[in-house]
Amino acid sequence: MRRRTALALAGALALAGCGGVPRSSDVVSGSRIEADPRVGLLQVIPDGPAPGAGPIDVVRGFLRAAVAADDDHAVAREFLTAAAARSWRADASTTVVTTGPDLSLLSQGPSEAVVSITTTATAVVDAAGHYVEQPPGSTSTRPVRLVREEGRWRLAEPGDGLVLTAADASRTLRSFPVYFVTAGPAPQLLADVRWFGYDSSVATRIVQALLQGPSDWLAPAVVSGAPDGTSLRVGTVPVAAGTATVDLSERALDADPAQRAVLLAQLRASLTGLPEVSDVSVAVDGAELTRSGVRGADLPRGVVPVDARPVLLGPQGLSRWGRAGLVPVEGTGPGLEAGGGAAHPAVGPDGTTYAVLTDDGRVARTQAVGGPLQTAVTGRGPLVPPAVDRFGWVWTAPAAAGAAPLAVPGAAPETPALTVQPPAEGLGGALVRLRVSREGARALVVVRDPAGGVHVRVHGVVRDGDGRPLRLGGGTADLAPGAGDVLDAAWLVDDEVVLLVRDGGGRTVPVLTRVSGPSTRLPEVPGALSVAGGWSDRDVVVGTGEGRVLSRSGAGWIPVADGRDPSYPG
Repeated sequence: MRRRTALALAGALALAGCGGVPRSSDVVSGSRIEADPRVGLLQVIPDGPAPGAGPIDVVRGFLRAAVAADDDHAVAREFLTAAAARSWRADASTTVVTTGPDLSLLSQGPSEAVVSITTTATAVVDAAGHYVEQPPGSTSTRPVRLVREEGRWRLAEPGDGLVLTAADASRTLRSFPVYFVTAGPAPQLLADVRWFGYDSSVATRIVQALLQGPSDWLAPAVVSGAPDGTSLRVGTVPVAAGTATVDLSERALDADPAQRAVLLAQLRASLTGLPEVSDVSVAVDGAELTRSGVRGADLPRGVVPVDARPVLLGPQGLSRWGRAGLVPVEGTGPGLEAGGGAAHPAVGPDGTTYAVLTDDGRVARTQAVGGPLQTAVTGRGPLVPPAVDRFGWVWTAPAAAGAAPLAVPGAAPETPALTVQPPAEGLGGALVRLRVSREGARALVVVRDPAGGVHVRVHGVVRDGDGRPLRLGGGTADLAPGAGDVLDAAWLVDDEVVLLVRDGGGRTVPVLTRVSGPSTRLPEVPGALSVAGGWSDRDVVVGTGEGRVLSRSGAGWIPVADGRDPSYPG
C-alpha cells in the first residue's frame, strides 16, 4: 500500500491572551476564536491498514488514524468492517488520555479476535461539546471485537467516539462560546463554552448546540430565542466570502419579534467569533430573516465594573488598591484595618455596595458608599465570605452542613435575609466558598463533604423579574478534581475561575480552571490564604498570612501592597 504520511511545516502555536484590566465601556466583546490550532504544527496524515496486520496492529492503527478528521475520518474507517464503517459515530465523545492506550490480545480464533484497550483519561468531551475533567488516575478498560473480512482483520465493534492523547487533543480540539441570554432584568449574552474539533463542520456544530439549548446546569438561569424543536433546515451552516448562512426550520416562526431578535443576537455572537465569519445571514424555510425587519437585540457581553480596582483590608482599613496605591474607602470607620478582626471584603460591580465579615467571621456587614457599616447577617454562626452581585444583593451562608445561601439587599441591610433555595439534591456538604459571577447568572460553590472531600461546582442562579435570587439549579461536574484542598476561589472572565489549593505535597498553588475545560497550575505561593481574579489570568492576586498582597510577574509573584484578603469587584 502506498505510504500516505505527509508532514506540514512545524512552528510555534501562539495563544492569544486577554489584555489588561478593562477600565471603561458598558460592553465587553467576546474574544474571537483563534485560527485553526493545527496551523504551524506538525501534522500527520495517517496510514491506512498495512497488509497482513494482526488484531493489535489494526486496533493501534485505527486509534492513530482517528485523529485525522478529514472526510469524516475516512482513513480511520478503513480499519472497520463495512457495516461498522457506516455506523461508527466519531463525534459521539472524545476521551483525552495521558499517553497512548495500552493494548492486549484477550482472544484470537480463525475468524474473530478481542483486543483490550486500557486508558487513563484526563478529560471526556461528550457529543454536545461539554468538557469534563477527570480525577487523577481515572483508568478504564474496554474490549473491542475484530473479525476477518475479505481475509483481513477489521474492527466490527469499535465503540463510538475518539480516544486522543493530550498532544493530539491540543491540535484537534478547540473551545467555542455558544451564547444564551441571562434571564431576569438587564439581560446579557452569556457564553456556554463547548469543545469541538476545528474543521469545516464547526459552524454547523455551534449552531446545532445553540438550537439544542444550554447545558443542563445553566438552563434555569438563561433563555434562548429559538423555540423548542427549531432545527437546521438543510443540516449544515455553509460559510462563504465571510458570511455564515443559517437556514432554520419553520418552527423558528413560532418566536415573537422579541424572541427572534434575541435569536439573531445569539447566532451573530456565536458565529462571528470564528475567524472566517464576519457576517451572519439567517433564513427561515428559505426566506431571509435578517432582511425582514427583525433586528438583532443590542445585548452586552459581560459586566465591566465602574471601578476595577480590587478591595482589600489594608493598614488604614477597607481600601481600594490601584496605581495610586491604597485608598481607604470613605465611611467604613475604624476596626477594619489588617489584623483588626475583619476579613474577606467584597464590592459590587457598580462600586456602591461593600461587604465584609467581622466578629471572627460571624457577622456580615454592608455599606453603601459614604454611609456607615450596618449589620446584614448575624446569629447564624461562622459565615462564608460575602459576595456582592450586580443587582446589589450581598450573598453569604452559614459554614455548616445543610445550610442554604443567604442574600440581603445591600441598600437595605436591615431587611431579613432571604434564603436562596439549594438544588433539590442539595449542595453536597458544608459551604466553604460562594462566589457569584459578574453577570449574576452563575454561582461558584465550594463545599466540604462529610468525609472531608472538597468539591468545586458551578450552579445556575434563578432570579425573579426584579433580579431577586430565588434558587440554585443543579451543579456541574467537579472542577479541577483532585487538585487539593481548596482554600479560596474567585471568578476570572467568561467561564474561567481561579482556585487557591493546598496540594498533596503541602504546597499552596493557584489553579486556573474552566467551567468547561482543563485546569492549569500557576507557580506556588508559600503562605497564601486568599485569591482574587480580575479579567485575565494576568489579573490574579493573592493575599498571604503575613499581610502581603502579591501579583503575578512572569513566572513568579511580587508584593504590590500591604493588606489581606484582596477581592476584585463582582
